[in-house]
Amino acid sequence: MRVRALWVVMAAAACGPAAPAVDAGPQPLADAGPMMVTCNAGLTACADGCHDLHRDYLNCGGCGQACQGALSCVGGNCVEGCPAGQRLCGGLCLEVAADPMNCGGCGVTCRADQTCRQGTCQCTSTVLHECGGACVDLDHDEGHCGSCAVSCEASQRCVGGQCDVVCDAGTWCGAAPGSCHDLQTELTDCGACGRACNAGDVCVHGACGCPANTVRCNGTCLSLLSDPDNCGGCGISCGNQQCYLGTCLSACPPGQTRCGLLCVDTASDIAHCGACFHACTGDTTCGSGQCSPCDSATTDCDHDGWLVSQGDCCDTPSGCTVNPAMVNPGAMEIGGNGVDDNCNGLLDSADLADLSPCDAPVPASQPDAGEFARAMDLCRTTVEVPATAQLKTWGLISAELLRADGSPLAFPDAASIRTTFGSQLLPQQGTRFAVLSTGLAADATQTNPGPNGGPALEPSDDHGLDAVNFSTCNSPDCIKDWYVAARPPLKLPNALPIAAACGPGLGASSFPDVANDSVMLKLRLRAPTNARAFQFKALFLSAEYPEYVCSAFNDQLVALVSTPAGTPDVPNPSDKNLMTSVQAGQAWPVGINVAAGTDLFARCKPKASDPCWQPTVAALSCSLGDATLAGTGFDAPPGPQMCTTGGGTRWLVTTGNVVPGQIVELRIAIWDVDDDMLDSVALLDGFRWLTNPASAGTD
Repeated sequence: MRVRALWVVMAAAACGPAAPAVDAGPQPLADAGPMMVTCNAGLTACADGCHDLHRDYLNCGGCGQACQGALSCVGGNCVEGCPAGQRLCGGLCLEVAADPMNCGGCGVTCRADQTCRQGTCQCTSTVLHECGGACVDLDHDEGHCGSCAVSCEASQRCVGGQCDVVCDAGTWCGAAPGSCHDLQTELTDCGACGRACNAGDVCVHGACGCPANTVRCNGTCLSLLSDPDNCGGCGISCGNQQCYLGTCLSACPPGQTRCGLLCVDTASDIAHCGACFHACTGDTTCGSGQCSPCDSATTDCDHDGWLVSQGDCCDTPSGCTVNPAMVNPGAMEIGGNGVDDNCNGLLDSADLADLSPCDAPVPASQPDAGEFARAMDLCRTTVEVPATAQLKTWGLISAELLRADGSPLAFPDAASIRTTFGSQLLPQQGTRFAVLSTGLAADATQTNPGPNGGPALEPSDDHGLDAVNFSTCNSPDCIKDWYVAARPPLKLPNALPIAAACGPGLGASSFPDVANDSVMLKLRLRAPTNARAFQFKALFLSAEYPEYVCSAFNDQLVALVSTPAGTPDVPNPSDKNLMTSVQAGQAWPVGINVAAGTDLFARCKPKASDPCWQPTVAALSCSLGDATLAGTGFDAPPGPQMCTTGGGTRWLVTTGNVVPGQIVELRIAIWDVDDDMLDSVALLDGFRWLTNPASAGTD
C-alpha cells in the first residue's frame, strides 16, 4: 500500500492541475513518514495537520493539492464557482444565509446572542428584541420595558411590558401608587384584582364565602345557630321560640326557667337555686329559691326521687363533687369523674356493667329482639314498673322486631347480628352490630340468613308479598305518626321527605304510604337520671345507587324517637325522625338521595373511575371510594371498569334527646319505596347515653 500511494501522488504531480479529476480518495504525502495523528471522521491526516480533502482548496482531493486561481474545492475536485446558495469565502464555499461567521457575506460575524437567519444576524429567541446592540426581553427588562430604552423606576418591575410597583406583600392592582392587595383575604380584590365579594361575605383563600358558622340562605349569610327564621337550616322557623345552637327551644313548662339549654325550677333546683347557675353548697337543699340546711337521713335533699335509705349515695352537695341530683341508683356510671354515679359501690372503670362492652356472646341462631339492643351496645335491662325505688334503674324495657305498620315481622331473615359486613365494615364498638335489610340481612357470603346474591345478581331478595300501608294502620307502633306530620321545608304532611337537591317534583313516589319489605326495630327504654340525650351509629347501603338517585325508588331509613313523659329540654324534631342531616343550611333525609348534594354518601366509586356515574350524583359523594364495599354484595362484580351494584354512607352519628329518668321509645325502620326490588341495608351499632342535651339529627 505504501508503494501504490507514492505512485498515485507522483502521477498526480506530473499531470498538473488536471490530476484531481482522478478520484483516488484522500492520499497522504509520500514523504510524511509514519503518521501518528488521529483525525476526526471526515478529515485526513496530512503533513501539516488534518484536512477535509473534499472541501479544502489547499488540499483538494489529496494532501497539498491546491486549487489554482479562483477555483474552489467541491467533492475533492477543483472547479469554478460554488454550488447554488453558497459563496466562496477564503477559498471555501459557505452558506452565508445561515453561517454566523459569514452572515450574508464573507467575514460578517454575528454576536454571541445572535444567530444567522436568511443572511441576517438576529436575536437567538423570537421573544427577544434588538435594542442598542443587545437582545432584550421587552416583557421583563427593566431597562427596556415594552419598548427599547423605556426604563422602569427603581421601585418598579417590568411585567408584561408594563412598569409596575413592586409590592413587599400581596399583588399590585391598578396604576395608582399604594395599590398592593392581598388577593387571598381582601374583600375588594378576592382571588383577582377588582373581584369584590358581596356584602357580609369574607374572602378566604381567594374565594368569597360566608363567615365561619354561617351559611348562605336566599343570598344572605346567616347564623343557623341563632337565627330564629333559619334555625339549624335555611327556612326552618322557630316561630316565637328561641334558636339555640341550631335548635328551636320550646317554651319551658310553667314554673320553670331556661338556664342555658335546661329548663329548671329555680325554686327547688339545687344547682340553680333562686337563679340560673347559683348552686347550693354543703349539707343544704334548695327550697323557695333559698339554700337551707337539710338532713338527708330523713329528707330527699336533692329532689332526685331517692332517699339515702333507698340507696342514694349523694343527697347533698357535700356528698360528692357533682350536682347531687345526678347521682342516685337510677344514674349511669360516668368513667373518670371520680364519683360512684349509680351508687352501686363500684367506681368508674370498676363498674363493668355500665362501662364494658356487652354485645358478646350473641346467639348464632335467630336471636330475639332484645339481643339486637345488646348488639348495638345497649347493655342494661330494667322493668316498666319497678317494685321498689332501688329497682327503678335505666336500661332496656322491651324490644320488638316489626314491620312499618307495627305488625309482627313476617320475614325473620330481614334482621341479623353480625361481626362484619363484607371484609371491611366492622363494629364501631364491641364485637357485633345489628343488621336490618329490605332483603336478606347478609353480605355476599354470609349464611343463616344469606348470602344476599352478591353484585352479579344485585341484592334484590324480597320478603314475599310483604307490603304494608302506614297511613291506614291502627297499631301504636305504626310509623303513621311520622307520615302525617309536617316538618317544612323538609317534609309535608302525608308525604315522604324531600331531598333538597331533588326538589318536590323530581322522583315523587306513586305509593308514598306503602312500605315494601319493611323491617323495624322498636326499643322501649328508661333513660338514666343523669342522661339528657343518646347517640347511636348507623351505616346505610343501597343497591338503588346510582341509577335511582332523585327517583321514586328512594328507599327510606327513619329513626323515630318518642318521649311520653314530656318534651326534653332541647326538643326532638317535630316529625320525630332523627335520620335527618343538615348541611349547608339544607335538611336531608337519610337515603340514597343524600348523594345528590352532601358528603354523607361516601362509599361508592368516584366519578373519575365510574362508568355508571349519574348526573344527579354530587361531586361531594364517594370520598371514601368503593374499596370498603368489598364483599358486601353492593360492590362491583369482577372485571375491568365494572359498575358497582350500589353504594353506602360513611358511619353516621344519630342523636336524640330524652327526659332524664323517663321512658323513651326508639323505632328504627327501613323499607323499599315504590317496588320490592334492589335492597337496602342498615347497620346499627354504638348506642350510648349523653349527659348534656344536643342538637337532634344525624351527622
